Amino acid sequence: MIKTSNYCRLCNYKKLSKKLILKPIPLSEKFNSKPFNKNSLKNFPISLGHCENCKSVQTNEVVSPNLLWSDFTYLSGQTKFIVNHFKNLADQFKKRFDLKKNDLILDIGSNDGTFLNFFKKKGMKVVGVDPAKNLATLANKKGIFTYGEFFNNKTIKKIKRKYKKKAKLILCFNTFAHSENLRDIVKNIHDILDEKGVFVFECQYLRDIYDKKILGTIFHEHMYHHSISSLSNLFDYFNLNLYDAKLVNIQKGSILGFVTKNKSKNKTKEILKLKNIEEKKGYISNKKFDDLRKFINHQKKKAKRIIKKFDKNKIGSYGSARSGPTYALNFSLSKCIKFIFDDHPLKVNKFTSFLNIKVLPTKDISKIKPFLLIILAYLHSKKIIKNNLNYLKNGGSFLLVYPEIILINKKNYKKFI
Repeated sequence: MIKTSNYCRLCNYKKLSKKLILKPIPLSEKFNSKPFNKNSLKNFPISLGHCENCKSVQTNEVVSPNLLWSDFTYLSGQTKFIVNHFKNLADQFKKRFDLKKNDLILDIGSNDGTFLNFFKKKGMKVVGVDPAKNLATLANKKGIFTYGEFFNNKTIKKIKRKYKKKAKLILCFNTFAHSENLRDIVKNIHDILDEKGVFVFECQYLRDIYDKKILGTIFHEHMYHHSISSLSNLFDYFNLNLYDAKLVNIQKGSILGFVTKNKSKNKTKEILKLKNIEEKKGYISNKKFDDLRKFINHQKKKAKRIIKKFDKNKIGSYGSARSGPTYALNFSLSKCIKFIFDDHPLKVNKFTSFLNIKVLPTKDISKIKPFLLIILAYLHSKKIIKNNLNYLKNGGSFLLVYPEIILINKKNYKKFI
């Protein structure tokens, strides 16, 4: 079910130079119509490892992929911002890469097919690959042909047989950190990518994780935390050229990377600048682990001082996000959470593997009247506060966990919206 890597999985270097050990967390994307059997619930160890050889940072603990990706609840099409982001990128890529009708577009980790649909509308051939079979089924029902399986050599053989061509554009958005065997994925990308094609990926950026202390990105699905330096080393090994990268404000800080088979294509000024900053300012040094450790300890103390002022039987959390347990457990908040509120259709009125509590619809907040709600859906904190001003005005309080522990009430909420 779970194993631990004590070596670097990207360059096979035999020893990691340093570890950052966090509190064990559950696989929080698991929901059930009735309470989970207590014997089946467990929190899994989680730690980060730093490789001095290739400068990569990895999650050392590897959970069985079949367990990790069964019944996944995140849908690309559920967030308007993401849908618009994909639409704009599809328009940009068509122009930038001179994509034509019937060109093959492949999306690795294609989710519900939202991104591919914009290319299909432009007359291109599209194919998705996603190991979450429930999402692949949903995409296929929408007319986006999707393989409900892991992206591997068998998959690319199927694609070659079906389409008789290689991909002019390969996408991998917010999933390029999600596989233990990333080396195999890069090798297979090389095999299915057209000689004039481009591989474009989007993933959270290690520099932003360190600078902004984005603890919420550390959970078992995220097996790597990428920098330009570590990615360059990985692509170089497979004779690919990471020639451009751009900073994007997705998940509080991500990079958009561009890769080609053309080794002679010049690297852009932007990617050279990013790599230079990483090297000069220590972002590829294991010393950054110490900063994160100090931050966690400090926030835990702040949370303890605030929580003790409230009746522990009247504290809940807003959001059943997969990042939530990382905050709740490492900031010592989980023991006081008695209610969980969310409106996600695949989660509400089901029991979550985090605390084995039933997820209630947010309309129940006005009935239960919790004294304090911990916002665990940290990416949506501002929107949550704006949508619940009556709760605050009636005496309720929110506790932010990101960017740091902050108590929000009717006296200060205007500063945060």
